[in-house]
Amino acid sequence: MRNLRTEFLASLRRAVGNSEGVAVATSGGLDSLAVLANLILEHGDQRRITAVAIEMIDDRGKSNIPVARNLLEGIGLRCDLRIVPISRRPTGVPEWHAEGPRLDALPDANRLLVELAHEAGADVLLTGDGADELLGSGQYLTPHLFRHGNVRALPDYWRDHRGEYQPTKKLETLAVLSPLLGRRRRAMTYLACSWPELCSNPPHDFLAEPYRGIATAWTKSWIGSLVRLHERHHDSLAVMEAWSDLYPHQRLRTAGLVRNEDPFLDPEFVERAKRLPLHRRYDPSYPHPYWRMKSQVIKLMPPGALAHLPTAKQIFSRAIVSRVDPAELSAKYLLESGILSARALSGDLDPMVATRIVEVEQWLATAMELGYELID
Repeated sequence: MRNLRTEFLASLRRAVGNSEGVAVATSGGLDSLAVLANLILEHGDQRRITAVAIEMIDDRGKSNIPVARNLLEGIGLRCDLRIVPISRRPTGVPEWHAEGPRLDALPDANRLLVELAHEAGADVLLTGDGADELLGSGQYLTPHLFRHGNVRALPDYWRDHRGEYQPTKKLETLAVLSPLLGRRRRAMTYLACSWPELCSNPPHDFLAEPYRGIATAWTKSWIGSLVRLHERHHDSLAVMEAWSDLYPHQRLRTAGLVRNEDPFLDPEFVERAKRLPLHRRYDPSYPHPYWRMKSQVIKLMPPGALAHLPTAKQIFSRAIVSRVDPAELSAKYLLESGILSARALSGDLDPMVATRIVEVEQWLATAMELGYELID
C-alpha cells in the first residue's frame, strides 16, 4: 500500500453517491479539510458543495472560523460557507433511534450542522470523523521505527508523543521490552498502561443498584475479553494501540434531515488503510509535530495545500464541557426509572459524565413520548 489518496477518493465517491447537494462539516482541522478539498476537486463541477461550521472558541481563546476561512481562501477552494455560533440551539432535536442514544460530545451541535446542511439543499453531510483513529500516529512505535531504519526519527517521535497516563520514556521502553513477555502478560501490560481507569474497575457511583453492579461486572468482563483478544491476535503494543484506537468506534447515526457519511470510516477504505505499516503513520520529514503525527492525512491533501495548513491542533474541551452545567442537571426519567442515583446529582459530577447523562435522558424522554415503556 503506497498511496491512500486513490482509495480515499473512491470512498468519497461512495459517500456522495447520486447526491446533487453535498455538505461537509468543517472545523478548521486537517481531517475535515481533507474531505472538503478532495470533494471540491473531484466533484465541484457536478455537485453543489457547502461547508457548514459551528464557531467554537478553543482552549487558547481562539475561534476556529478564521482558521477555516484562511484554509478555504489560501488553497483556493470555492464553496459556500455557512456558520452558526455554538451558543445557538437547533430548531429540532437529534433524530431518535431505537438502537440507543447518541454518544457524541455535542449532539445538539451536530443537529445544528444537519439543519445548516438541509437549509443549503444538501442531501448528505460528510464528516472527517475517524481519521485520527484510523491514520493517526500512536504510542509504542519505537520498535517499528527502529526496525524500518528510522532511528533518526526517534527523538522527535518521543517529544511529539506525550503519554496520557504514563511518561513516554516508560511506554516506549515497555514497547521495546514487551517481546520478552508472554503473550498474556504483554496484553495485560498494554491495558494497564493505556486503559488504567478501566483496569481499576471504577465504581459507577452515578448509577443506582442493581445497575451499578451490572455495569461494574460488564466492565470487568469486557476487560477480560480485551486481554484475550490481544493475547491471541496482536504481537506488539503498537498493534494493540492501533486496534484500540479504532475499535470500538461508534459511527454516529444521522441527527436527522439529511444522510450522514464518514469517508474515513467507509468499510472498504478502513480495510485498505489497515494494511498500511504502522511506522508510516509517523513522518519525521515534516517540520511540525502536528503534521508528523497526522502525516497520512497530510498526504491526502491536494498539491499546494501544505503552505496553508494549520501547524497545531485546536482543542475545544472547554467549549464541549461548557454545554452542560452539572449544577443545573435535570434527569427526571433516569431518576424515576431508578437507573440514576439521586445522590449522583448532589455532589461533584464529572462534566463528561454529565454530558452522557443529558444524552441518555433525552433519548429516554423521547422513547417515553413515543409510547415505549420501561421493563425490568
